[in-house]
Amino acid sequence: MPLTDLHRARQQGLSAHQAAAAHPPHTAPAALYLALWAHADGRPDPAREHAQLARRLDPHSEFARLLPHHLEHEHTGVYDSPEAFGAFIRGGGNVELYHATSRALARNLDEHAPRTLLDVGPGDGLALLPALNDAAGPAPHVDLVEPSTALLEGATDALQAQGIGHRAFNTTVENLLTRHPDQRWDLTQSTFALQSLPPHERGPLLQALAERTRHLAVVEFDVAHVPDPFDPQWFNSCLQRLERGLREYEDDRDLVGSGFILPVVLGHFATHTRTNYEHSVQDWVQDLQEAGFTDVGAHHLCDYWWEPAWLIQARGQHPG
Repeated sequence: MPLTDLHRARQQGLSAHQAAAAHPPHTAPAALYLALWAHADGRPDPAREHAQLARRLDPHSEFARLLPHHLEHEHTGVYDSPEAFGAFIRGGGNVELYHATSRALARNLDEHAPRTLLDVGPGDGLALLPALNDAAGPAPHVDLVEPSTALLEGATDALQAQGIGHRAFNTTVENLLTRHPDQRWDLTQSTFALQSLPPHERGPLLQALAERTRHLAVVEFDVAHVPDPFDPQWFNSCLQRLERGLREYEDDRDLVGSGFILPVVLGHFATHTRTNYEHSVQDWVQDLQEAGFTDVGAHHLCDYWWEPAWLIQARGQHPG
């Protein structure tokens, strides 16, 4: 059954089970489509059945191989496995991506010479530490806000080893700003973390940051709005990009795929498991301007298998 027919059946209100009964899938993409459809509808048994069928139809597809296992042992927190996240960011296209990110952050540190730095969602410090080491001037005092305990410990251990003054907040940035209303920073930076904010929370948070920081640097992917992830054109594009991303990993492919990449990507299809709300660069710029940031600018940072990464810089309202 072609994906266009499946999409039409979905738009008509049929369930994945009904569509499959009327037109049994004969290709892996069709079986994967039905698996993700059933998963989005909260029907785990048919989701697993269609995923297993996709694996039989295309034994060479890494996504089809990993999806049945993921659906069998699904966890929704993409940072529940620090080992998977650590292997993900240290392999494949992330090697060049994080090098480019750290170089850009180091240049930003040189430009603004902050005395205080807030890093929102630093993970284990993979982008932060090289930036601090490569910057020409003295390291600022660093505040870290990271909800993953294991990742935060990795970042603080690295800062401690290098004698860099810091405070660690094992919470969300929203909670940090609420609990410390008088705290201000010369520079706030965030790499691939603000996309975790649901759209209704993003505006108020950015407004709070605009009032409490002099300068902002954000690195995010340029991801156009996807009105319908089950649209056949976008679905096929997603499958192709996902296959490329998974194949960038060798020994760690199963760990990275099941522990991080699949939970993130499947969130596009099932709102009950969504943890990332990616945004286009144009929308990021508009959001920052509406939040009160000025001199907002963006430039391409690095190509990547999912979407290209961009650096977005802005001036906040805090005079310093």
